[in-house]
This record gives sequence, structure tokens and C-alpha cells, in this order.
Amino acid sequence: MKKKITMIIGLVSLSILAACSNSQSVKEKPSEEKATTQSVSETVKANNGVVSYHGKYLELAEDVDTLERDAPIIIKATKKSEKATVKKETKENVFPTEFYTMSDVQINSIEKDTTGKLKENMSIKVLEYSVEDVLVEGEECDLTLDGYKNMEKGEEYTLFLDKNPDSDNYVQSNVVISKFPVKELPKEELFLDEGEATVDAKNIEEIYQEIYQEVLKEYSE
Repeated sequence: MKKKITMIIGLVSLSILAACSNSQSVKEKPSEEKATTQSVSETVKANNGVVSYHGKYLELAEDVDTLERDAPIIIKATKKSEKATVKKETKENVFPTEFYTMSDVQINSIEKDTTGKLKENMSIKVLEYSVEDVLVEGEECDLTLDGYKNMEKGEEYTLFLDKNPDSDNYVQSNVVISKFPVKELPKEELFLDEGEATVDAKNIEEIYQEIYQEVLKEYSE
């Protein structure tokens, strides 16, 4: 049976989530109030230099069948370059309220493409959910959405994507559970928190690892 998992809404509203996915498998809960300021206690705590925000999506695919069904695009691609963006709503914000990395990837093979627009060796932009080495109150921190770790340059990944209707880039169809290294990696190398997940991210990371093993078996060469 195909399953989904329901997640608890986080305290931090990130602008990038508005464009996370158009897939029915990832749903957002509209916020009744929009916070204009935040403090350390209201958001998240830095753990070994990593600040992990909890996403406000309600449902994420919990198995590879659901992931495949709801992803319009499935490709294998190698990351070539990236550009990070970090913003704050007001000067009173201690931590950034919007951050993301736009990565350029080169398509190596296409497993699924309902758009019919992709080709092998084509380069596309993919939205990622972490930024490293951001200066916060005089200290460098890594910012991440539920422990998400960006793709490494020069490495190959299996990606489950959707086209961003408002821009020329692509978003991950199941947010933080959409990108999987082709080369099998240990747990501590899969997440930016190096295996020390927050309470909110722990469940997501466990599901990621289960799906990762399925993806490795199904999409191995």
C-alpha cells in the first residue's frame, strides 16, 4: 500500500516553500498569522554550527512508489555549480527568513519526463534547501530545512523534480526527500546536521534513508 506521512507545522515560515512543489503529494498549511520578527527561542537553535528550520508541509511521500507516481520528472544528473541566496525580513530578525541555493545540474539520463522538454546533456537549474557558511551574529552557520544537505559539485544524483511554473527552474517534487546520491553514502554524509537531527527532522531523515535504499536498488546501473 502506498503511504504518506503527516508532518507538524514549523514555527518559521520560509518563502522558498511557496515554490517547493505543485505535486499533490506535498501540501502546505496556510498560516493564519505572518510573523515579522523572530528570536532564537521562537525559531531554532544552532547545533554544532547548523541552524535547522522545520518545514510547514503537511504531507510527504513515504515510499518510492508514491515518490515516483507524483514526480513529473525523474533524472540522473551531475551538479556543476551553485548560487546561494539569503534574506532577512527585518533588521530585528536574528536568523534569515529566506534562504535557498540554485544549483546547475547536467542531465545524464532521463527516467521519466511528462513535460517532454528535457534532453540528455541538457543543463537545468534545481532549487535546493540549504546554504552553508552564513554569517549570523558574528559566527558562520549552515542553514538548512530539516537537515537537507545540498548536492556536492561533480557528484551524480537521482532527482525527483517538478517544473516551477513561475520561473525557469525546477523544484524537488517531494521537497527534502527528492534527491539521492547515486553512490551509496553513510548516514552522517546524507544530512547537513551530520547525523545529529533535531526532533522535527529525525522522522524525515529516517524516511529518507528508507527510500534511499529503495532508490539505490531500483535506479542502479
